[in-house]
Amino acid sequence: MAKKNKKIKRLCKWKEEDITEKFDKFVKVVKSPTFVCKKCGRVADNKKLLHKPSEII
Repeated sequence: MAKKNKKIKRLCKWKEEDITEKFDKFVKVVKSPTFVCKKCGRVADNKKLLHKPSEII
């Protein structure tokens, strides 16, 4: 049986209610950011969570 890949919802698409409902998860990925989205300015510790990631130097 093949594993299903769970699609990750990128932070760029999170709405206010997503942040409120999943606040603990949100804080974990933005606490020590290493990437910033060139499109919306959100930050994350994983480039897969952003649409147009650029590494923060």
